[in-house]
Amino acid sequence: MRTFIAIDVNDSVREVAQKSVDKLMKRGFRANWVSRENVHLTLFFLGEVSRKQIDEVAEHLCHRVRGFPSFSFTVEKLGYFAKANQPRVIWLGVKSNQNLQKLYEEMKAELLKHNFSFEERFSPHITIGRVKDFPNAWQALTEDITFEPIVVAVDRFSIYSSQLLPTGPIYKRVYECRFEGGLVKHE
Repeated sequence: MRTFIAIDVNDSVREVAQKSVDKLMKRGFRANWVSRENVHLTLFFLGEVSRKQIDEVAEHLCHRVRGFPSFSFTVEKLGYFAKANQPRVIWLGVKSNQNLQKLYEEMKAELLKHNFSFEERFSPHITIGRVKDFPNAWQALTEDITFEPIVVAVDRFSIYSSQLLPTGPIYKRVYECRFEGGLVKHE
């Protein structure tokens, strides 16, 4: 199954994501927009993985981060990844955070033991859209989309399966690992 590991966000972040998407759509951006209920911070995209591998890696990851201290991160701005001066991905930016980086590094070390590979650089962000078409002066049209910083509390991560459909992806939580409470399997 197509799988990723993520941190869920709160309703304030979901609301800002939706308001930002609404503004961008009105300004002529066309994209595969992330639905409100699917907004999250991806830690790792694992790709196509067998159920057995997911069961094993969930157990190992949860054991590795057991006792990891709860922390928070701040969502602070709208941004984008561009290529050849064309926007590709629009996101909500996550302020650099030592605890988030440490969690990523711990999980990365465990995933490497299980022969997973992924991008070397961790650039925390919350994707809200993958751009298909955009208006002229697109950069200027993103600059005035601002919001008050939002603090997101973190005491767990989740492993999701992702089913791609013409109407958009369907995410299903497969596992949830609480730093202090252990592993919860979802059916």
